[in-house]
Amino acid sequence: MCEIAPNIFINAANDIVNLPHSRNDVFNRRWNSAFGASPEVCSVLWNKIDPFKTMPTGVDPKHLLWALYFLTVYDTEHNSSQRVGKVDEKTYRKWSELFVEAISWLEYEVVSFFLTRIYRTPLQSTHPS
Repeated sequence: MCEIAPNIFINAANDIVNLPHSRNDVFNRRWNSAFGASPEVCSVLWNKIDPFKTMPTGVDPKHLLWALYFLTVYDTEHNSSQRVGKVDEKTYRKWSELFVEAISWLEYEVVSFFLTRIYRTPLQSTHPS
């Protein structure tokens, strides 16, 4: 597995969002309004999905950001594809859908992981095994 650090997502996001050079309140506000998940959460998602093994050739960290942008902003494909880097709508749709589906398969695992870190206690499983 090729793990990706949070700073890789910050660099990839510069084409999408006008981010300040330091992580401050403005950075957090702009990042969260575009992606809804911190760079650290993006890193965890990427590392759990392991896209270099599970997705087509050409996968890039920006594609995960596209999916998170889609889930957060939910704009038309035309507008979103222009906002994320002036890509073709078909390309935007392909990568966004692949990552949205991959994220959906991680729902229980990732939500449990972060809630356990917040509340410091294991959650009771209601998920059918």
